[in-house]
Amino acid sequence: MKPFVLFLVPFCWLVALSPQATAEPVRTDNLTAELVSEWKGLVPGKTNTVAVRLKMDDHWHTYWANPGDSGLPTKIAWTLPEGITAGAIQWPAPQWIDFFDLVSYAYEGEVFLLVDLEVADSVQAGSSVKLDAKVDWLICKEACIPGGVDLSLTLPVVTTPEPSSWKSGIDATRLELPHQIPGWDLKVVDNGESFALTLVAPEAAGFAGREVTYFSLDGWVAPSEPRTSLAEGRILTLVMPKAEYEPDSEKDRFQGVLVSGIPWDNQDQLRALEVNLSFSDNATVAAWVAQLAETGALATGALQFSRSDSAPLSFGMALLFALVGGLLLNLMPCVFPVLSIKVLGFVQQAGEDASKVKFHGIVFTAGVVVSFWILAGLFLILRAAGQEIGWGFQLQTPGFVAVLASVLFLFGLNLSGVFEIGESLTGAGSKLQAKSGFTGSFFSGVLATIVATPCTAPFMGSALGVIVTLSAVESMLVFTALALGVASPYLILSFFPAFLKWLPRPGAWMETFKKALAFLLYATVVWLAWVFGNQVGVNGMAVLLLGLVIMGVAAWIWGNWGNYTKKKSVRRIAMLVALPVVLAGGWVQYQASRFEAPNYEARGSDSVGIAWETYSPETVSSMVAEGKTVYVDFTAKWCLTCQVNKKIAFGSEEVIQYFQDKSIVSLKGDWTRRDPVITRELQKFGRSGVPTNIIYRPDGSTKLLPEVLTPGIVLEALREQTQS
Repeated sequence: MKPFVLFLVPFCWLVALSPQATAEPVRTDNLTAELVSEWKGLVPGKTNTVAVRLKMDDHWHTYWANPGDSGLPTKIAWTLPEGITAGAIQWPAPQWIDFFDLVSYAYEGEVFLLVDLEVADSVQAGSSVKLDAKVDWLICKEACIPGGVDLSLTLPVVTTPEPSSWKSGIDATRLELPHQIPGWDLKVVDNGESFALTLVAPEAAGFAGREVTYFSLDGWVAPSEPRTSLAEGRILTLVMPKAEYEPDSEKDRFQGVLVSGIPWDNQDQLRALEVNLSFSDNATVAAWVAQLAETGALATGALQFSRSDSAPLSFGMALLFALVGGLLLNLMPCVFPVLSIKVLGFVQQAGEDASKVKFHGIVFTAGVVVSFWILAGLFLILRAAGQEIGWGFQLQTPGFVAVLASVLFLFGLNLSGVFEIGESLTGAGSKLQAKSGFTGSFFSGVLATIVATPCTAPFMGSALGVIVTLSAVESMLVFTALALGVASPYLILSFFPAFLKWLPRPGAWMETFKKALAFLLYATVVWLAWVFGNQVGVNGMAVLLLGLVIMGVAAWIWGNWGNYTKKKSVRRIAMLVALPVVLAGGWVQYQASRFEAPNYEARGSDSVGIAWETYSPETVSSMVAEGKTVYVDFTAKWCLTCQVNKKIAFGSEEVIQYFQDKSIVSLKGDWTRRDPVITRELQKFGRSGVPTNIIYRPDGSTKLLPEVLTPGIVLEALREQTQS
């Protein structure tokens, strides 16, 4: 054995001192990281490729250069010998990972992040070099864990390298890198709120059966927003919404990757098509497409249309739902005060000429329709300006709430007899009196619309949720259908006076009934003051009430000295005194609307017993990831239907007990003041306002509940979602 040992010792030293490719993989909790090389040595004067190999555990992922909605890209910091410089990371095409409507651009399984090393001629062959890389990443499953390791690789410097065992993996990764492939022409247009990317295939190719996904490298495209694709023959156009927060880089190039299930090249190898374009205008693209059509690039077949998140209703169904929703809106608590007053008006008109009654109904309908058109116009203007808005958006502004409270308060004082509207016109003749009556009908229609906005009736949510995807003309038609639904009962009563026979005859009782109706309006004012207080705080609410008192003084002055029984000079003085008092009340309310909103927390228990916490998309994702069922109530203080739901559905002892027994996470999304995060979440479910109630289940499924809730509806939905 002794001669063998004497031979073995120097042999081992010889092996140890000879240059070899050496590296040690590093194992962390969720992945293995390793620095590998394409060749067993580096060649002076050549480009040599190395890679950081990341092998993730099952269902864990790391991120691409642009991580998408969330995440961080992997970073490599090099420490290299003199004469060797490292290039940028070459990113293979990522995967699309969708987790509760948040999209990540990431890698699962194994990925090689390639880096080219430039080795100078001065690096001597026969020596060895050590490459050091500090690698940092974020790895996620349901939860995310930042990680990092120091990797090293020692390679000999050679003139004729041999392939390493990692060469096949690196070669396969090169096929996943974005490539510029001849024959594929692209153009992009910035449309203001979206980008339109048009792609023309070579003559022998097309888009039949081809699934195409765009990954934005520059971060200008919103990852999780619905995208529209239009394909005909050899032409594909992708319309992609812009990201809410654009990156800091200047928008001079449009950069990303188009990934296809069918390879782009003739050798059926390359799935990633590089996009690196300057911007064109619509006219240039239109002329380009027209020229392509003349060459036969456009097929004669029908245009194919698809959406990743299609609208919940067709346009025809949206019109029908809006009409029915408007009709049911008359039964909502917000509209009841005006409904009662309008019924009283029909009683007063019961003995009048039938044609006059019909005209009153038409004028009332006109007031409703015009008011809804004004709302629609405001909605479209704000939508075009990029605002995140929905049904009831005007009540998210304290100033509007103050104006509405003032109008209803003065209207209530009028019903109580403090002052009379139009009394001074009674002597001007029957024609002028009739004109005043028609003006009142029109104003009743306007008021019915204003007080209807805090409520959402069944079918309304689905109908209004569609308008964010419709054109301006189609949106106006949906609002018109909603208006006709609101006005239809009154219009029917005016055209079919036989129904009025069921109403009591006019008499002295009407004066008492009219004054009683005033208390419904006062109750509505109290509710609006409460909404106002939730928006600007209790001090602001107190100032609002002071402004109403001042306006009440003005109404009292006019009622006592401005009526028709007083001398003309007295009436003028009353007007001169009452007008500045009213303006003073308005100024006080304006000051109230400028109060700073308090920092409310939704956490805590409502009076009905359910412990609500503040909604956020991150909370939903984390709770669901922990295997919990999440119930989200999107609500607003100004939404009367929401308050009714809270008392009836969430006030049920059975519902409260079920939440506790099943450990259901209850989140409240408060939309009292504008919140674009909540607005976007509503739009994802085809809704445009509150109340909206959604159940998120651990398996990723969701359940959208109707607008009006009962304990039975909530329990049935929860049992369906929590049963495995």
